Amino acid sequence: MDLNTVLDWARQQIGSSSDSAALDAEVLLAHCIGKSRSYLYTWPEYELSDEHWGTYQSLIAQRLIPTPVAYLLGEREFFSLDFKTTPAALIPRSDTELLVEAALKLCANHSNFSILELGTGTGVIAITLKLHQPSYTVIATDISPQCLELAKQNATRHAVDINWMLSDWFSAIETSERYDMIVSNPPYIAQNDVYLTRGDLPAEPLLALSSGPTGLESLQYIITSALNYLKPGGHLLLEHGYDQECAVANLLKSSGFINISCQYDINNLPRISIGQCVSTESH
Repeated sequence: MDLNTVLDWARQQIGSSSDSAALDAEVLLAHCIGKSRSYLYTWPEYELSDEHWGTYQSLIAQRLIPTPVAYLLGEREFFSLDFKTTPAALIPRSDTELLVEAALKLCANHSNFSILELGTGTGVIAITLKLHQPSYTVIATDISPQCLELAKQNATRHAVDINWMLSDWFSAIETSERYDMIVSNPPYIAQNDVYLTRGDLPAEPLLALSSGPTGLESLQYIITSALNYLKPGGHLLLEHGYDQECAVANLLKSSGFINISCQYDINNLPRISIGQCVSTESH
């Protein structure tokens, strides 16, 4: 069958299970034949080999489960960089690029800067920060050995040196170590939220999506503990749900943070909250 016929078939197959059926069909077909998406339109009469057709049918069947496209491809783009993905870790999302942008803006023009990332997953945040600021010290933690192995593979791919640590949030971090910045995209969806049952989310690790009944459990723990690991004047940056801005701000304030602010994502929803540790000059 030619590419047009194959794409029509695939779109019909996954139309009811994907909000982006046309895009998914194209991305998976391009991956299957080792060509770009533009090739599909330039050569619509190209006929699939039996081997490619069998592989493509298998990919579409897995997409119907549904298995996320990022897991089927084994990679995902983040900050214009390609990262390896597996079902062990949360799939990187464009919203998290805002967290990286905010961190880079705050740490610009500093030297001997140290950054701690909590819950690194695929490692995209730590790796992207290190790529943009090679002289900085970046430490990244995760509770999952599988995630840390994946993150290490991504670090090797991008040739960056990061200190990876197996840790349940701060559990393996010495309080004698203080950092200029702590960043995290923790689980923040309430455990009974219907959102967890929709789309591709059931295929992603629940531990990376929800931390308890309210979704605020991990955020609260990080916020109430972070001042013990920040240098005077240091910053805590957190990604959170669109409906958690006030709760996070209150947690930051009650924990002693100052200069609290929130940044909005591309959909104009509150997404990144920032708090600063009181500097020695403020005492």
